[in-house]
Amino acid sequence: MQIQRNSCKNPLWQEERKNVKIGIPRAFYYHSYPGLWECFFRKLGHEPVVSSLSTQKTLETASAQTETENCLPQKLFDGHVLSLIGKVDAVFVPRIHSIVKKHNCCPRFGALLDATRAGIARGVRLVSTEINETETPLAKTLLTLARTNLGADRKTAKIAVAEALKAMERHHREEVAGQQAQAGKQKYLLLGHPYTLHDQFIAAPIVDKLKQLQTQPELMTFGDNDKAPGDILWCVFDKMHHKLQNIDKRLYRGVIQITTFNCGADSMMAERFRRVCKQKGVPYMLLMVDEHTDKAGLDTRLEAFVDSLSWKDLPI
Repeated sequence: MQIQRNSCKNPLWQEERKNVKIGIPRAFYYHSYPGLWECFFRKLGHEPVVSSLSTQKTLETASAQTETENCLPQKLFDGHVLSLIGKVDAVFVPRIHSIVKKHNCCPRFGALLDATRAGIARGVRLVSTEINETETPLAKTLLTLARTNLGADRKTAKIAVAEALKAMERHHREEVAGQQAQAGKQKYLLLGHPYTLHDQFIAAPIVDKLKQLQTQPELMTFGDNDKAPGDILWCVFDKMHHKLQNIDKRLYRGVIQITTFNCGADSMMAERFRRVCKQKGVPYMLLMVDEHTDKAGLDTRLEAFVDSLSWKDLPI
């Protein structure tokens, strides 16, 4: 079985095209398109293999081989790729420029394929496509990936694309439905990138602690149809800014933005989010996580933030 690693025009599988194991790192773009990639590759007759949940071992494995200056999500991504090598026939690493029309992603996504190929995955077979929804709708990109890169016939490709998009929409609906208000519990809105909020290593300890404090953490969702035609270039931040501008302080006790060390975009937008929350009368806290963050330190900050707001419930 021969796979042309650098080709975007020729079929990647020249001989055997069915039952190929395609590894999907559980990081970055995986969380922007929940449920899509597994369904897509499965409908094409391949076997998608998603890496396990992020753990301390995932980070330690990556830290031993990746660039020290990389942000935490990048290191976790590298760790997930490394965990798939040797278990699959190829790893899926797309080149992503835009996931929302007229908005850009982090520049790191555009170079992710090249960085992966030149770094931790030298000699590893990679499946890729270019995602740029500013220029090409996602459905068309998927169709090209199925037909040109993976060698599927037109009928099979169309079915795979349709089913994959339905699977993603279903995941988004379930995500929203799972965050209905719980009686007697104060809600805290958690802001962050999808790959931050849904990562087991980064955000899960924060969510668990808030639940222990008898509050209801609500993760920012990105799968709704509510457009955010703002002036912020980055699609994720435009969505977050739109959410805060329309926040109802009667529904949320506070806002917690989860950021990771060495994220330049987060550092640029944090103060803007803080100002919006102040204007809306909603308490705001920025919580930074890195590979050296101690859980006890996170717990202390969360306890202090929640306790400092509990006075609102006390009789005067």
